Amino acid sequence: MNEKDKRASPRFKPKAGTHIVYIEGSAAIRDLSENGMFVQDPEPLSDGTKIKFALRLGTFDIPIEGIVSRSAAGQGMVIQFTDMSRESKRRLRIHLSELGPSSQEPKKS
Repeated sequence: MNEKDKRASPRFKPKAGTHIVYIEGSAAIRDLSENGMFVQDPEPLSDGTKIKFALRLGTFDIPIEGIVSRSAAGQGMVIQFTDMSRESKRRLRIHLSELGPSSQEPKKS
């Protein structure tokens, strides 16, 4: 089974300007799903780090808690979402419904 088959939900390429804001600063997002995201940060947090952050989607900040599931020095980190309010989930789903697939996902016909 390849890595893409293990994903719980499809990934999407975020709109320009979508980013994460956390205590260490802010960073761009390469891809985004209902369950997590890849954050482009040259100095990523260590695997297993728990993090509280705001996901900035246009004019909305969505508060989320997560955990770093994988990090790659000089590239970034995968953050798996662990806790968010019902309203935050709703806003994220609405945002994702407006996006196209990530360039790393095969397009479905």
